[in-house]
Amino acid sequence: MKIFLITILPVLVSSKIIFPDQEVRPTRQDQDCPTDQCCKTTIDGCLVEFCPGQDPKVFGVQNYTAPIIIQQRKASPTFKHVPVQFENSDVFTLQTLTMNVWGLKVWAEEKGKRIPEIVSFLKKSNQDIVFIQEAWYHADFQVLKDTFPYSTFYGTPGSILCPSISNDQSFYLQVLPFDCHGLMILSKHKILSTEYVFFKDRIPKAREFFGRRGAIAATMEVTKAVDGVTKTLKVSAINTHLATWYSSSEGTWTSIREKQADEVLALIAVQKAKSDLVVVAGDLNATPDSAVLNKFIDAGLVDTLVDLEGVGADDSKYVTYGHADNTWTGPGGMGEHPDRIDYMMYTHGNIISVGTAAYGTVDAKA
Repeated sequence: MKIFLITILPVLVSSKIIFPDQEVRPTRQDQDCPTDQCCKTTIDGCLVEFCPGQDPKVFGVQNYTAPIIIQQRKASPTFKHVPVQFENSDVFTLQTLTMNVWGLKVWAEEKGKRIPEIVSFLKKSNQDIVFIQEAWYHADFQVLKDTFPYSTFYGTPGSILCPSISNDQSFYLQVLPFDCHGLMILSKHKILSTEYVFFKDRIPKAREFFGRRGAIAATMEVTKAVDGVTKTLKVSAINTHLATWYSSSEGTWTSIREKQADEVLALIAVQKAKSDLVVVAGDLNATPDSAVLNKFIDAGLVDTLVDLEGVGADDSKYVTYGHADNTWTGPGGMGEHPDRIDYMMYTHGNIISVGTAAYGTVDAKA
């Protein structure tokens, strides 16, 4: 069976951009905590106190109350059963989208305006699977979740400060998204199972430890009618967000991202053993020639943009950070160097063949 992927990475929206890549690379002047003593610092506009634990990679948060979980008063929107989709050709197509929604209240600009616009965009979209990074707060997760029939759950399994909750529950009060991972997967097709990996290796900065870094995998069966015949494909979707630069140079913390990439690759191997197709997307904070991306390529992952465009993948129109038309991170915005650091990749078993049919960025200015 021939599978075609249609990949979209959002870049442009509104009079300012709705879908900027999150990473405000820390050229900004915010002070960070040392890792060997308690200190007070500002996290997304709130003054908090961090204290290191016996493990130098673990920080405690002082005087912060865990959120209270409540049952939602209003049921989430009910979606009609998604019927078998009929293809207009003799190939099985899968439309995918990845976006970093930049979901912090203070560190990210104008979230209150951007999230509703993103929700409106998603409701009109025709994607099979959507990969979202930085949906930190449950209130934002909730409205994003309600744009698709199926979604992964909010929260970090085993966490006290950001407990995992079902989609019919909510937090009574969430001051900050401590220990949350910000990852979610939306799907038009029923999610059968989920699996999480949280990175062991982290950049030793207190601000890096306010949330989790990791990857989430969702397995689903996608059924479509191809050339008059109903066919079902078992798909594993993996969403990840690797550590930011914390420097003007990509190389400063690349060793940490390489170790994180190894953990994602281990998750990919597990998912590949039980799926026909594995689609991997997210914010890798790594450029196309980096050792981080090379790990994925050397492991057999296919970069959908290179798959379609070849050497044309180097065209500046495909950058996902510092795009010339992005008023958040391009000229007139934060003025950062343009880079492609967000990716959509795939790997598959031997019983199918896969190719990229289309690839693009979204210009959705209001």
